[in-house]
Amino acid sequence: MIKDAEQAIRQAAIELIARQGYDAMTLRGLAAHAGVNTSTLYLYYKGKQDLLASLVLDYYESLHEAWLETRPTVAPAVSAWAAFVDSHVSLHLSDRQQGLLGNLELRCLGGAELQAVKRARRGYLDEIQALIRQGIAERVFQCPEPKLYANILFNLLTHACSWYQEGGRLSREDVTAHYLDLTFRMLAPSEGIALRAD
Repeated sequence: MIKDAEQAIRQAAIELIARQGYDAMTLRGLAAHAGVNTSTLYLYYKGKQDLLASLVLDYYESLHEAWLETRPTVAPAVSAWAAFVDSHVSLHLSDRQQGLLGNLELRCLGGAELQAVKRARRGYLDEIQALIRQGIAERVFQCPEPKLYANILFNLLTHACSWYQEGGRLSREDVTAHYLDLTFRMLAPSEGIALRAD
């Protein structure tokens, strides 16, 4: 269970990294923003990279858990894909800072931390790939490279957190609907079968 001090450190790190980037964040600045002593940071983390790896892993695990909780037990591919898009986009619009951190700061990781993050990321991408393959089997999707498309679709759907503004012209529901339509168009067979999630 995460203690209050550790949660304050994690939230402060997410805010600072989103504002100024991982490289510019200092442990002293992080401690001040979290309202703790610098020495307190080392009670929970070995250093900046250990903290970053923990935050990025948490991001991927949260994505995966959210999807597993909402994934339809039995559903045609079109409905299952609509549920996935809703889960993924909604989470990124609800926590834009974590979405940005989880995808833009991977370059700062190395060694065992990077490998652990890559495994977590692959587990989530496998879920996307499984949905694509289900659609191919049901002849409602056409995709020559499911693994490649899983990466492309992940990046496309995640991009919402980099531009969305709360209270802007598009509501969260609008954004999700647009991304769903776009991805359906990308996956539609060349025969032009109409894809509907309802």
